[in-house]
Amino acid sequence: MTAKHASDPRSTRSRAGRRSSGDRRPDAEEIAKVALDLFAERHFSVVTIRDIGRAAGVNSAMIYYYFEDKNELFRAAIENAIQEAFLLFAKHREMGAYSDASDAIRAWFDVHMILHRKLRNVIKIGIDCNCFKDTLPNIMDPIRNFYVEERRILLDIFARHDDTKKLSNIEQTTLATLISTSLDGILTRSLLLDDFDMIDAAREFERLISCFLSRQA
Repeated sequence: MTAKHASDPRSTRSRAGRRSSGDRRPDAEEIAKVALDLFAERHFSVVTIRDIGRAAGVNSAMIYYYFEDKNELFRAAIENAIQEAFLLFAKHREMGAYSDASDAIRAWFDVHMILHRKLRNVIKIGIDCNCFKDTLPNIMDPIRNFYVEERRILLDIFARHDDTKKLSNIEQTTLATLISTSLDGILTRSLLLDDFDMIDAAREFERLISCFLSRQA
């Protein structure tokens, strides 16, 4: 997270003297989570630092202690949600080896379903903020970086397993793009339609990918 101040215990103690011992102020990560929800619920352009402070239970000065401005808080909110997805996938990998690429891809789908609310918020915020890309050229960098890392993860899966090693580089890249954009499509449609069964759609797509890969083995 790109915050001005990490949760340094020394910094906390130096400021905590003005607070009762039972109080616990939100740290930068918690403030970023609150900001993510507000940006998605309303719109980046109308949400103020004061709004975020009110929702997080802190004053504006505390937010500026951690973040230079709303743009930096926006980046931290996106990066926080994205990093959670990568960490959860890494945890899944540590829990046991996958028998084939289909199992590993299924785990990546599972991460999206477990964190669907946060990842949908990232998509919604990204769409909302796309109109600021000319005046704030770096605002979409965290989302762009997510797709770069997602592609790296998928290509690494393909390189590790026998059922995908036979695919050409172009086929692997195309499949990675298909998986990435399809997951985006599933999450986006679930934003638009309340009755859309996101889990069922994800499982159907998983089965399609598994069927395709089984024919390559």
